[in-house]
Amino acid sequence: CDEKDYLRFLVSMREFNNVEPVGSLYEKNYRDKKIADLEAELPIGSSASKSAPLPTLIDIIAYCLILNHEHLILKQLVENGISKFMHKLDTGYTKYFNHKYDRSGSLFQGRFKATHIDTNEYLLWLSGYVNGNAEIHKIIKAENYKWCSYQDYLGKREGTLCNKEIILSQFKNLDEYQKYV
Repeated sequence: CDEKDYLRFLVSMREFNNVEPVGSLYEKNYRDKKIADLEAELPIGSSASKSAPLPTLIDIIAYCLILNHEHLILKQLVENGISKFMHKLDTGYTKYFNHKYDRSGSLFQGRFKATHIDTNEYLLWLSGYVNGNAEIHKIIKAENYKWCSYQDYLGKREGTLCNKEIILSQFKNLDEYQKYV
């Protein structure tokens, strides 16, 4: 597993979070590049029509990718949104990984494990656990781990993958959240 695999997982999290099927990410990115190339050739002052963004299945509240597992805090936006998202994510990423490493079969062991977050206190605690997971696993200081949403929460990076507002709105400032974590 290398950095490109982590990046691909993050791209997959964004791209597979659509109510509609997206198909192959390779083909989609190739098609989008061709559209961008065509748009660049348009005369000045004209523009190609942009379609509205597709409705999403979930909000990603926090994430942390570790070598052999990931932690995600997800907010479901449509019925069965989390299950649909995880199915797309696991299937799409497994296809990518199997092709890249010339392997076959399952990549993830069993069905994903989900826990319903039923209190605000648990949500806040879980955000600290997920954002601090690299440090919990003794990989690196959590605020320096780039495969986690924590740098976005601390304003060290301009990430747009997560909806941080549900957590950060409950703290006076970023320092207070950092101390909490």
